[in-house]
Amino acid sequence: MLKKAFLAATLCATASFATWDKFPVLEDHKGEIVVGTEFVKQGEPMKLVPYIGSRYTVMPNLELGVILPYYVNLNINNENGLANPVFMARYQFMPMLNAFLDVQVPISNDPYNNSEWSFCFGAQYSQNLGVVDFGAELGLTVNTRGDDKISPPLRLNLGVETDFNLGIPLTPFIGADMFVWIGKFTYEGENVGKSHTGDLAVRPYAGLKYAITPNVSVQASALTLLGKEEVVGPDTPIKADLKLKMSF
Repeated sequence: MLKKAFLAATLCATASFATWDKFPVLEDHKGEIVVGTEFVKQGEPMKLVPYIGSRYTVMPNLELGVILPYYVNLNINNENGLANPVFMARYQFMPMLNAFLDVQVPISNDPYNNSEWSFCFGAQYSQNLGVVDFGAELGLTVNTRGDDKISPPLRLNLGVETDFNLGIPLTPFIGADMFVWIGKFTYEGENVGKSHTGDLAVRPYAGLKYAITPNVSVQASALTLLGKEEVVGPDTPIKADLKLKMSF
């Protein structure tokens, strides 16, 4: 019963479709469109996740966004389709502080989707330190019960990212996110199994941004997930991401 729940929790940890970035919201009535694809490998299973997304500051300090992913199973022919979309909102209530809410919406019971709703909310801190842009995030992820009536523990999310502005079109960046489980799995609202409080995983990543023009850039990155098998899964996941960003 818990095997699917462990898999779902692992997929949530490896997914990157949350909090567009860890930096200040865009200026009023400014927006961004992103088109990209992810390659994910965990043991033998491999998948591609093409996606398109957009964010726009609808009023001063309030940014809304959405990402629509598509799933392609590289191990099984014809197992593909729309994956769960993520809707995002960020509000910058101080020059260096944002509040955010990300909601992953279940759209079907296909094998490439989770059937539960996922809510992640928290705060972000960012600061420019000369050639360095520093961003940090603290959040909590809560999942509802899916069709299998199983919900995973709460997940505390902590992350940092550093972008290095070298005065050239190429901007390297590094970062890491840490996920800490709190509580137990539940089945029909009842706790099952042992407590997973304190079980954690760390997701380090690194990448490069290249500004083609002031409004168009390409970004490439890679990440992995390290930690307890119960959180990471039996095989270490590896992910590569390539995206095109267009500002307007």
